[in-house]
Amino acid sequence: MDETLKQKLDALEGSYASPRQTLNIIRTAIIPSLAYAFAVTPCSYLDLDKWDAMIGRVIKSKHNLWQSTLTAMIREDVHSFGLGAPSIYVEYHRRSAVALVTSLEDPSERRQSVTMHLLTHQVTKLKALATTFLSTREGMSLPIKRQLNLHMRARQLACIHASKLYLALKGNSIFLNDLKLRSHLRQSPHPQHKSPLSIALPNRLWT
Repeated sequence: MDETLKQKLDALEGSYASPRQTLNIIRTAIIPSLAYAFAVTPCSYLDLDKWDAMIGRVIKSKHNLWQSTLTAMIREDVHSFGLGAPSIYVEYHRRSAVALVTSLEDPSERRQSVTMHLLTHQVTKLKALATTFLSTREGMSLPIKRQLNLHMRARQLACIHASKLYLALKGNSIFLNDLKLRSHLRQSPHPQHKSPLSIALPNRLWT
């Protein structure tokens, strides 16, 4: 993926695309070409950081900005005098959250039930691992992070929690107490959303 992304970005940087066209191409073509598998593929935040840095370099180059220009400036919304540049971090978290909520809201009750049971089982297992490793092995969280790569639904929930969001059923939060799990497993150094919101699930589920 690194080499493919580098080739696309090098071609875009060497093209005659205007700065606005560059942002549109990155937003509508380059990032989606990476993000289509984000919901089911574990990506390390080192990879996401690297991809964001590669994309940011091209955006700064096309806008004739110094490479030392703050990334926060190009990420800021255009109405706040930024460039509104997209972020791989945000897309990774968004795709993961959408995949989990879509499965929980699926018209098929069987899929709803299977997803909920998988999520519950995976969170319970990872919490048990957290207790074991963090209490008996002097805070070693690396084995838990590796296990998270094998637990897709729990990883998707961790992405929701890392963005300061939570799941709600019939007005009541679910898995909210498992935010403690995020403190052990969180790989992102900073959340992607500033205000806490709820992803509400319909009342018809699990009645």
